[in-house]
Amino acid sequence: MLAENSPGPERRGVSGDKTQRWIDALREAIDARSLVRIILSDPGPDSSVRRLRIRPVEIRGEHRLQVVSETATQATTQNLPPAPGIDSVAQQLGNPFRSALLTTTSRSLQLQLRPDGSARLRAEECSTPVPDLGHDRFKVRRIETSKAWLRLLGVTTPGGAVCKGMEAKFRQIHRFVELLEPLLGAAGLMAEGAEPSPLPLRFVDVGCGKGYLTFAAHEALQGQAGRTVFSRGIERREDLVRRVNATVSEAGVEGLIFEAGSIEAMDPGPIDILMALHACDTATDEALALGVRTGAHLVMVAPCCHRELRPQLVAPDALRGALSHGIFLERQSEFVTDALRAALMEQAGYETRVFEFISPEHTAKNLMIACIRRGDADPGKLPAVRALAGLYGVHQQRLADRLGVPLVG
Repeated sequence: MLAENSPGPERRGVSGDKTQRWIDALREAIDARSLVRIILSDPGPDSSVRRLRIRPVEIRGEHRLQVVSETATQATTQNLPPAPGIDSVAQQLGNPFRSALLTTTSRSLQLQLRPDGSARLRAEECSTPVPDLGHDRFKVRRIETSKAWLRLLGVTTPGGAVCKGMEAKFRQIHRFVELLEPLLGAAGLMAEGAEPSPLPLRFVDVGCGKGYLTFAAHEALQGQAGRTVFSRGIERREDLVRRVNATVSEAGVEGLIFEAGSIEAMDPGPIDILMALHACDTATDEALALGVRTGAHLVMVAPCCHRELRPQLVAPDALRGALSHGIFLERQSEFVTDALRAALMEQAGYETRVFEFISPEHTAKNLMIACIRRGDADPGKLPAVRALAGLYGVHQQRLADRLGVPLVG
């Protein structure tokens, strides 16, 4: 392994020597038909694109670079000739992407660009099979209908068809898996570009219900994390826990277990990924606080039943008339609650992304807050939290209490 850390000449604010060596290696790999993949990640905070995945493809006998651009909610694909593809990659090194992984059939090169203009280039020998050049590879369904757990949960028939009345649930499962992959990449939990770990990836789903998305997440993680995955579903209803554990056993799923319990009573030890979908009212706050307390790299919540703040809300003067209507007050309560949660998680050292989880036709509670750990708590963000709370007269909120953040200075 080769590790180089000394600063070199700058190229658009980064070390030009190491960057150019990485680009030269990319050109050589394309010319030699030894390129396997490229991953550009770790963008700046202002970039909507979170990651680029690039691989060689062959379309009608011509060599192309397939570029998959991923945001928090979707992925778009374009196929470029090699020369424009290389230029596009080179232009985005350092702006916005600060991490670039090049994998060939014989080695990998990881380029890390630092804010101070220096760079780190690490080369490692490896043996990777020649890639499949079929350009439709990424269109394969991520969760196959033949999976035994889908059948046992009543989503599909023994023949692999989606059961009548379960079409929306099946779409929800696939939508969730599509959203999960870019979030794993942003949190550094993907096999590609992540430092290998001998420890299992620890995933916990609290308030998991029948476990549809627990099973889906566990399977997706097994395929993407590049290491052993140990998943736990936590559910209050003991009879439901017994049934889903029977499904785990009958389907032969390894590394997944369901347990009876609650968010408030949990002492789960370290967690890598924490999920709580449609946890009612302040249970969402308990889940977010649990994620911070356990040092989770990725926390995903889909809030439900926003009751805590509504009695406290004092309408700003400009909104007083509008918020005299109950429906507006209810929606404003939802907005203030979730905006405050996002701000509190930012203050706790997480990057937050808020987006539509699934189509409103499935459920009106379709907002997801995804939190990616970036470092320690940032006291500099406390004034923004207090300003938001103060605008609406909020003086107490469960997540703020659990994080020890006073909303009134």
